[in-house]
Amino acid sequence: MTRTEYLETIEGQSYERLKRMIKTIYLDIKQEPKGKNSSNHEKLFFRQEIKRQLKEMNRRPFKGDIILEIDYFTTQNNPPALQTLSKNYLDLLHKSMPDIDSNKGLLFQDDSQVKILISNYHLDEYGKQDPHIRISAYSLGNFYKDIELADRILSNKFDDSDSFRHLRFEDDLREDFDYNGSDYIDELRDLEKDKEFYNKHFGEQYYVLQKHFYTRQIQEKFLKQNNVGIRDIISLFQPYFSYNKKYFDDKRFQSLWDSTRNLIFFSSSFLDFGNAPLQDGEKAVFKMKLQKELQKFKEKYKILFPLLQPISVIITFLPPKRNVVDLDNLARYIVPFVNEILEPPATFKLTYDRKYLNELLKNEVEIAQRFPPNSIASYQLIHIPRQDKDPENGEIKFVITDGLYPTTNIWRTVDDLIDKWERRN
Repeated sequence: MTRTEYLETIEGQSYERLKRMIKTIYLDIKQEPKGKNSSNHEKLFFRQEIKRQLKEMNRRPFKGDIILEIDYFTTQNNPPALQTLSKNYLDLLHKSMPDIDSNKGLLFQDDSQVKILISNYHLDEYGKQDPHIRISAYSLGNFYKDIELADRILSNKFDDSDSFRHLRFEDDLREDFDYNGSDYIDELRDLEKDKEFYNKHFGEQYYVLQKHFYTRQIQEKFLKQNNVGIRDIISLFQPYFSYNKKYFDDKRFQSLWDSTRNLIFFSSSFLDFGNAPLQDGEKAVFKMKLQKELQKFKEKYKILFPLLQPISVIITFLPPKRNVVDLDNLARYIVPFVNEILEPPATFKLTYDRKYLNELLKNEVEIAQRFPPNSIASYQLIHIPRQDKDPENGEIKFVITDGLYPTTNIWRTVDDLIDKWERRN
């Protein structure tokens, strides 16, 4: 069997994936996450730790494009905003800072290399967490290959494919995606209709907490439906699969890929924010449109407000031909308005009225009151590669999803599918 033939087999693809996985960089810095107000001593410690851990792994800074995930485990009262943390640490990971040290380009050379940025907020909800910053970095080219493998898996595109084994794997996936919840909308309507009865026979506390529960379940179900699934991810990046490269300049294939990509945005609750501000004068216009679209969304989906469920946001960024905005700056434009207009709870515990809670939950709410009252749990910024027919000034799409589990993101979605498949094989 030739190498080319081997790579078309299940074993060959698994082996290639293993080679890619060992190139992932994982860093963990035992430090309280801070914003721009961190001291020079704290910045120096962070950069020294990055350099030390990279040296231990015998790894050099990335030269090409990457996917970057940063988890912030914070324990301080009123911790910095999520987008502020990311701006600070992206700068520390690559910028020259002569007043701090002589290093530059520690993890990557320039923040334009970050094509997918995932930031996760982990608040100390139980008062037991150790402060630290966890960083995961991976070559974007390798991530594309993982998505291509996911496409092979779903279509059973292997020379030694086993139809029976593939059918069992598909059954496993269906079980994962089945939603077994009740129709909470009907439950909520019945509860509200019989409010007087429940208050009389079970007490006001029962009614308030039950209404809170049903509303949260409705919001969670709605928000989970907005997650970008594995087939969506494949549609976004399929032009870059190895077996599609020969068609990359073919107008017919470009048109097909463009259609499948756009279908993702038509079939969900994505908002269109237009193009990113290219010049200082355009920032005010962009912010006005952003505010307008968020308000329209709030009016359209009244069941979601007030939000009782933590949220994450997904922002897809199709760059303009010129003057491309870095992803961390894009987050600074958008996230503050999301927090201000949609008012997402930093944790669902902040949504309870304390007078209806037992002592244990009252204590947990008291801990939660140390956090920002309104903050998203995580965000994903996804740079969409341009195609010929794309608008010259680019475009920004936005959707809110469930934020109770902030580690649910496109990177983990791809990994989870491949892991399930490898366990089956």
